[in-house]
Amino acid sequence: MTSTLNDDIRDEIRSLFVGDRTLGDSFAPPLLFVLVNAIWGLGPAAAVAIAAGAGVAAWRVRKGQQVVYAIAGIGAVGFAAFLALRSGRAESYFLPGILSALGWAAATLLSILIRRPLASWSSWAYRRWPLDWYWRNDVRPAYTAVSWIWFGYFLLRGLGSGWLYLVEQPEALAVFKTITSWPTILPLLIVSYKVGVRRREALGGPNVEEHLSGAEPPYAGNQRGF
Repeated sequence: MTSTLNDDIRDEIRSLFVGDRTLGDSFAPPLLFVLVNAIWGLGPAAAVAIAAGAGVAAWRVRKGQQVVYAIAGIGAVGFAAFLALRSGRAESYFLPGILSALGWAAATLLSILIRRPLASWSSWAYRRWPLDWYWRNDVRPAYTAVSWIWFGYFLLRGLGSGWLYLVEQPEALAVFKTITSWPTILPLLIVSYKVGVRRREALGGPNVEEHLSGAEPPYAGNQRGF
């Protein structure tokens, strides 16, 4: 069981660095934006950030990866740069990210309250296991526990970034965004997997095959993945 869990964690961590959209895409443009803004000002910083976003997009297209991620990346960086130029405040570059984090926190909390935890939807989108399996009383609480963990992460990231935005600290915002990206997500992912799988096994629910076959308890469980 431990070996299987570690294999799943390694696969998920690898996806953060290899694939259609990696963590490097998210923090390279803002770091360049803050650096150039500190030296040459807002206009050049916006231009460099957009150029960096376009460079990342071009690299992904050249590698034959999905164009939709490239287009979305350029659009996000361009919109953030527009907000900064329009307001005349460098920290406005980070406003979309702040609102996004708070929005995810609200969505995660709502999903928990209506007993359809976000972690279940995320797993379903990736695993394509039957949705009704996730909603079982002997399965769902495990995904609720993980959703609480991610709610705390989104809320901390949103509130922390929001405070730095209000006190007009773009440099600190860039550092905070970077710290709460891969340095935080890596251990958070590991904790989420371990907590989720162990909680699910403790609940004693069926694995997907047992659920589909209508098996009766006691169940074998031991569903691989989360």
